[in-house]
Formats: sequence, C-alpha cells, structure tokens
Amino acid sequence: MNQAAHIENIIVKQNEAQILKNRLRLKVSIDTVRWLTFQACALRGHDETPDSKNRGNFLQLLKLLASYNDEVANIVLEKATYNSKYTSGEIQKEILSIIANKVRKHIRSEVGDSYFCVMIDESRDESQKEKIVIVLRFIDAEGIIRERFLDLVHVRDTLSLTLKTNMWRQLLHYQFDVSKICGQCYNGASNMREEWNGLQALVLEDCLYAYYVHCFAHRLQLALVAASREIILVHHFFTNLIFTINVVCASSKRHDELQKAKATEIEQLLELCEIESAALDKQLHELNSRFNDRAMELLRLSSTLVSKVINVDQICLLVEKYYPKDFTEQEMIQLRYQLEIFNIDITKNPRLNGVSTIADLCKRLVETQKRETYYLLDRVVRLILTLPVSTATTEKGFLAMKIFKNRLRFKMSDDFHANNLVIYIEREIAEKLI
Repeated sequence: MNQAAHIENIIVKQNEAQILKNRLRLKVSIDTVRWLTFQACALRGHDETPDSKNRGNFLQLLKLLASYNDEVANIVLEKATYNSKYTSGEIQKEILSIIANKVRKHIRSEVGDSYFCVMIDESRDESQKEKIVIVLRFIDAEGIIRERFLDLVHVRDTLSLTLKTNMWRQLLHYQFDVSKICGQCYNGASNMREEWNGLQALVLEDCLYAYYVHCFAHRLQLALVAASREIILVHHFFTNLIFTINVVCASSKRHDELQKAKATEIEQLLELCEIESAALDKQLHELNSRFNDRAMELLRLSSTLVSKVINVDQICLLVEKYYPKDFTEQEMIQLRYQLEIFNIDITKNPRLNGVSTIADLCKRLVETQKRETYYLLDRVVRLILTLPVSTATTEKGFLAMKIFKNRLRFKMSDDFHANNLVIYIEREIAEKLI
C-alpha cells in the first residue's frame, strides 16, 4: 500500500542518482580533455598507477579539480566504480573524436553552398610516415574570409593520384561538394614540386575553376613594396647627391675639386645601380617562380575591383575568361549593368566608398544589405576571395601548417593526432560547441 516504498520506485530513484553521478563524472572528464587540448598539453602519463608521483596531465588535473569540490571528489578516480571511471586512454580518444567531429560539422555548415579553396601541406612524422594537412578557405554568410583546419591524413606515398584520392575521400566523407572547389594551393618542399604540379592538373579535370595560386601569394605584395622602396631610396640618394655636388661646385674654384666630385658621383651611381638591379632581379625571379602568367592576369584583373571606379570591361573580361560556365549569357549582360550602377552608387553611399581591399568590398555588400541588389558582383567577389592572395587572411592557414609540422615530432596515432589538431587550432569553435 505504501507506493513510495515500492521496490520499483526505490530502484528508479537509485538509478536516477547513479545516472546523475555518471553524468557529472563524464562532464569532468570532458572538461579536462578539452582544457588540456586547448593548452596543447599531453593527456597521458608514462606511469599512471595510483602510486606514481606523476600520473600524467589528465589524471593530475582530475585530482586537482576533486580537491576543490567534494561532490566531484566523491565520484572520480578511486571513488568511481571500476567500470565507469571514464579515465582510460580509449575514453579520452573517444571524447576527442566526438569534439573534433562536432567542429568539422560546424565547419561544413559554415561553408554551406559557398565556393571554397583547398590549401594543403605535407610532411613526415617521427616514424617517417607521410601526412598531409587540409585547410579550407571560404567566405561565410557575413562576407568574412574564413580559413578552417579540417583534417590530417596519412598517405602511403606522395604520388599525385594518391594525394588527390585521399583529399577527395576526406572532403566527401565530411559531405563537401567537390564541384565547389574554386582554388587550390600547396606548400610542398622542392622535392614535391612535380607531385603538386600533377595534383593541380588532376584537380582541374574535375573542378574547372580550381585555379592554382601559391600559398605565398602575398609575396607579390611584398615584392612590389620592396621594389618601390628601392626606387624611393635611389630617388632620395640621387636628389641629395646632386644637391651636394652643386654646393661643392658652386663653392669650389678649382678644377681638380670639380673633377673629383664628378668621379665620386659616378662611382656611387654605379654602385647603387648594381644594388638596384640585383634587388629587382631577385624580386622578378621570385614572382616568376611563384606565379604563372594565368595567375598573374587573374590577380591583375581582380585588383580593379578596389579602385575608386570599378573597371567594368576588366571585370567582365575576368568573368568571361576565368569563370565562363558560372555565368549565363543573360547574367553576363546583367553583370555589366550591375557594375555600372554600382559605380554610381559608390559616389552616393559613403559606406561603399573608400574600399581598400576586395575583402572589405565583400563585407560592405553584406553590411549595407546590397548583396541581393548586386548579387552577380557579390558572386564575382566571393569567387576571387577563395584564392589565398592576401597576407592577413592566410596567417591562420600558415599557422595550422606550422603547428602540424611541430606536432609530427611526437609519436601518436593518426586519428588522435588529427582530432587533437582540429580542436587545438579551431578552439574558438570547440569552446562554443561543448
């Protein structure tokens, strides 16, 4: 008659209490794994037995958390039941895998139906296994350039077909539309150059607009700046030199002093010309080795988008030559009208005026709610921005590749290594998801 004392109700209450303890224990383990991964710390220890003086970061941090909370202290480590401690290496790997896959799903949702660029680097780990890292570059719904670390893949060799097969497999596994690839860049070593060239061709067979731009495309900007600095320095030197000679000549009454001044001027001019020639030759060699004629023309035509008045003919030429199948004939006509109207709109709308980069133009179109009005211009801008051509926006991709190579010094399984890197590099996403 006493329902509260009924055996079924007692079992239910006991089960509910046990479930709450298990959830708290698991939550502590998840938070510990996540925090250590965010700090790029190792999880396991060399000796994890209870008598060890250092049981590894994971168990030591659990012990620290337990010392500050009695509720946690009563359910973790030795106080936990044998089959539900949630501290084993397999549990840690499973937690990492779940968090990393959540991050990858978020990246997939960020990309959506947008075009994206594939950035790849390769290196060998401590056991001499070849691995490639995949970073995606795309424009999100807010018009902001994003670069996301997607995965780390072990490859049996570095042949072009092997690289493409593994890259395709990973992209399809995470449900990316490979037909949306609109750029590719690789940062391989010199002995990998032929493989990268072959990979470019294989990718272009399936993705007509996957134009190749080297990962260090921003060196174009540095090269131009360096060259202009040389010209400025030479100009200042010549100006000061001529002024000095004129003063000397004006104050000198002797012919030998004038001849000496002229001889000195000639020697210094020759030295500077040699320096300037060497500097310019170096910059030209850098540009020729990094960029082919097709890439240079694509960059040149794209640059007209950030002038005070957009060159309509140049942008239409860019679309006709590089993205012919992405625009219908009617859209090509409409694009020209949109560009002409946009040039008028720039003079009237201060929020559209003064755009200094293509990335700024993309964000301004979103912020001013002009993206729908100039939807064809927006499409052109997003196609161009998938190519890694600016220093500021490729830093994360380079950082990911640097971290990737540093981590290869340590021996760890491929999945563990990949998941660890994804969470560490994309921790701003992981923090929001868990």
